[in-house]
Amino acid sequence: MSAPLTLVTCTRNPDPEHFRRVLAGVAALARPAGRDVEYLVIDSTSEPPVASRAEVGAFLAGAPWARVIRAPAPGLAAARSAAIDASAGELLVWIDDDNVPAPDYLAQVVRVAGEHPEASVWGAGTIVVEFTGPVPAWVERELRPTFQERAHGRDEFGRATTWMPYFPVGSGLVTRRAAALRWARAMREGSYSLTGRTGRQLTAGDDAQMILGAVAAGESVGVAAGMRLTHLIPPARCTLPYLQRLEFGLSGSIRVARAECFPDDPSPRSIEGLGALAAARATLSRLRRSGTRAARLELARHLGALSGTLQTTNRPEPIWLRAAIAALGLR
Repeated sequence: MSAPLTLVTCTRNPDPEHFRRVLAGVAALARPAGRDVEYLVIDSTSEPPVASRAEVGAFLAGAPWARVIRAPAPGLAAARSAAIDASAGELLVWIDDDNVPAPDYLAQVVRVAGEHPEASVWGAGTIVVEFTGPVPAWVERELRPTFQERAHGRDEFGRATTWMPYFPVGSGLVTRRAAALRWARAMREGSYSLTGRTGRQLTAGDDAQMILGAVAAGESVGVAAGMRLTHLIPPARCTLPYLQRLEFGLSGSIRVARAECFPDDPSPRSIEGLGALAAARATLSRLRRSGTRAARLELARHLGALSGTLQTTNRPEPIWLRAAIAALGLR
């Protein structure tokens, strides 16, 4: 028997219909020949507990290879640490609670692991965004990439130290065990400070540090065209206030992730081009081209980048920045 595979879903108060679809997708996965598979649902302090929910009970009744584990504290990083501690797999497949994987997802994971031994972190090359209710036309038209939609026609891997189009995203991410343990060790030791999404904070810090940490270790990262999943997006995540917080969180966390993964690289800590004047110029430019909505999203990105850069150098946010963040409701 080859090394086992571990699927993990970290969740907190998941949408019942979305979660039913995720569990159905997991149940429909074809198991690669000769591979043991386990599925861990990490409950990040949901109320009521995930294990008590009807859809979870029905799933577990037919899936003896699955179990629910209650994380000791809220937050995605705590949930992922609990999953790593409890898992047996040499490959960990992170299926979010709004991801529906294609039936051959695990077969593609195993294929990539064999064909790309130099890669330690990779993800889906084909992600289809499905809005699960009516959303504004501008969101449907312009923001599918914001929700991680992508369509790579071939496998793409590399070792760039700045964010590249072939870098994987959190949905359906795969890590070799060594890469997951390296991330968990860095979190315990305080080398990494980003804890993933907690409360209103919309960051992607833990994903980014798994990816950039692999590059820093001399390993490849990338996407596989044959790995396909559907990303379920509810209308509540398609409002302008939510999207502004998302842009702010992503922009800041990527700066921090780069600084902590590459401590000898000064560029993530440079505030040149990220000050108030640069943000204002960028915002006015976007305003002229695309209107107020686009300008507000652009401003959220600039403010996030500035906030993240100040965090990397342990400098406090100036009063004007705190006021702007508060006025836009970015935290």
